[in-house]
Amino acid sequence: MLLRVRFTLILVITSVVLLGQLAAADVDRATVPGQTYTNPILPIERGAGADPSVLWHEGKWYFYSTNPGLNVFSSDDLVHWEKGPQLLPDDFKRLWAPDLYYHPEDGKFYNYYTKRYKIGVAAAGHPEGPFEDLGFLAIPAIDAHLFRDDDGRLYLYFTQTPSFTMYCVPMKSPTETGGPVTKCFEISQAWERNSFEINEGPWMLKHNGTYYLLYSGSDGQSVYYAIGYATAPTPIGPWTKHAGNPVFQDLPEIFGPGHGSVTMDRTGQLWHLYHQKVSEEKGWARDINLDPVAFDENGNFGGTPTRNQPQPMPVVDPDLVWIPEIRPRGAVFNDSVTVELSTRTPGATIRYTLDGSDPTENSPAYSGPFVLDNSAMVSARAWKTGMTPGTVARQTFTQTSEAVPSNPAPDAAPGEFPFDVFETPVKDWRPLVEKKTD
Repeated sequence: MLLRVRFTLILVITSVVLLGQLAAADVDRATVPGQTYTNPILPIERGAGADPSVLWHEGKWYFYSTNPGLNVFSSDDLVHWEKGPQLLPDDFKRLWAPDLYYHPEDGKFYNYYTKRYKIGVAAAGHPEGPFEDLGFLAIPAIDAHLFRDDDGRLYLYFTQTPSFTMYCVPMKSPTETGGPVTKCFEISQAWERNSFEINEGPWMLKHNGTYYLLYSGSDGQSVYYAIGYATAPTPIGPWTKHAGNPVFQDLPEIFGPGHGSVTMDRTGQLWHLYHQKVSEEKGWARDINLDPVAFDENGNFGGTPTRNQPQPMPVVDPDLVWIPEIRPRGAVFNDSVTVELSTRTPGATIRYTLDGSDPTENSPAYSGPFVLDNSAMVSARAWKTGMTPGTVARQTFTQTSEAVPSNPAPDAAPGEFPFDVFETPVKDWRPLVEKKTD
């Protein structure tokens, strides 16, 4: 008991310090006084389950989760969620950790699910389905996550079982694997070994040219379940686990927060949608929660889980212009890099600067991609008549004379590993049975 008390005290102190550091990096959120919410946003009786994967599409947020009804949930504000239809037939009701991805080239939505330690993929023309199962992509494996990089290339992250090692495979398309299949990292830090050793639940972020692979560790049925991250200069590594892991962990009255996903509101504030255990008893009883997360000025990522504590709502005011998106999301480059700006508000004018200063209505207007041939901090803000100007977005671009690793093209065969990775989905997979010899 004494060890548990000391460990909890350390976590509380660490979280308070980290939250103070991250607050300095938060955007100007322009919240409306009195608009608050309290976790859990979806208590256990609402049947939303665990492991939520969130996606914004055409004015709404959607998430898929490990829930008994295979239901999708949708929201206009990230806090109030409506249960939608069943996504897949009844024989899929034991699947878990579905991951939601929208592919703009074909207008389809892809659901990467885990079923009996096999990763499969299903497709639909709408985020609420119905989904058609296409088959399995990796066996044995769990907890897939598809990430789209700024160049349009796709990468599938997953945990290989039973070693619970994190892997990545570049994808030729949402349903075709390529190569090289790459080991990201193994279980290696003390916080990942409590009750049951595990790395799982990947989710990718990119910030100022660095890739942040979030993942959960320790026994998902225990209070020790938590989230850490590793960073890399490319989507496939090499990966370095953050020395300050875990960055999102249990606190007094908060048990086993983990396996979530990240989205943003209109100001660019990042929000972590994840699950918490409902008590410290060992088991799978969990509910859905939402808390802000952020990068600090040194590039560290993190946040603090809450429960029964009122806090400001995400900013979703339809009269506020969406924060611009800067692509690529930062970069380290040799000769030059091409930058594109966009906003989710149709008809808005984006203005930008290259010295990190806040853009004004007199700053250059964005008219198309531009090339940087020197280091710069790109800042962008959007205006539209009759609406409140948006928040300032920033990304850092650093020119270097050192070699910059390039992202591999997904044109290699999957290769030999302690699991199967299929080039296209396989529906009729059966385990190999070795014949006995006399």
